Amino acid sequence: MRSKRSPEARETTPIASRIATPAWRRARSAEVAALRRSRENDPSATTTLLIVAAQHPLVNGRTPGPEFEKRLEAAAADYRQITEAHGKAEFFLPGNRHADDKVGPPDSVALYDAAGLWLVDQGIPTAVLHGKDWIDAYRPQGIYSGAEEISTSSDGFKANPRFRNAIYYCSPAQESRARMFALANGQPLTTHVPDSLIQDGIEQFHGNVVEKIVLNGLVQTIDPDGHGTLSHLTRNRIPTDGMGTRPDLLPQYQNLPWYAEDTSQ
Repeated sequence: MRSKRSPEARETTPIASRIATPAWRRARSAEVAALRRSRENDPSATTTLLIVAAQHPLVNGRTPGPEFEKRLEAAAADYRQITEAHGKAEFFLPGNRHADDKVGPPDSVALYDAAGLWLVDQGIPTAVLHGKDWIDAYRPQGIYSGAEEISTSSDGFKANPRFRNAIYYCSPAQESRARMFALANGQPLTTHVPDSLIQDGIEQFHGNVVEKIVLNGLVQTIDPDGHGTLSHLTRNRIPTDGMGTRPDLLPQYQNLPWYAEDTSQ
């Protein structure tokens, strides 16, 4: 089931209607508040959606690095706390396979597979994981930025009324623009920066001055949904040989739920 406002529709929205004017912010805030109230008042909405911001590059192209791992650890800890209190929670693990000449060779594994296997190895049930399945349904052109992560999670949240609230696990410099992306997509969202990232100083790829000032400034003003200038900055991350995990490595990930009925690979 797809969101009424598809990714394609968002990307073709006139630029003037996407500028973060005071009127735009008021309208979006009202939309978010209405959805939040609706889910809070719905007795069938009992599940928390845990969204873990993906991070390229992977270690040896295959496993989460320190910054990515800290986010996964925080989300896994919250999952255990919620379920031990007899609540419900599910994960959305975004991110296709990435390439970036500035940081090394292309990853061998899609970020959703790397994160999914990491969580399963920590004892998280496969039944509560979403990754490739949601990307195929809501953003088949792939996820290569934080804006695309949140727009896809928003589609999944809206299409599934069992979700009551959502938490986005990210690094410090990502937090302010994540909130704006959520506002642009009408997504009730709480951002969470793991304490360990702050205490240990492990912000490897999101702590530079250019990112904090320029990218966050763009999002707060003229590109609040990340489908303009920011989208163009991330298109070079798509590997030339495909967006998914390399075929020779796929057997290691076949227990992940999005491969259970997927015969495309």
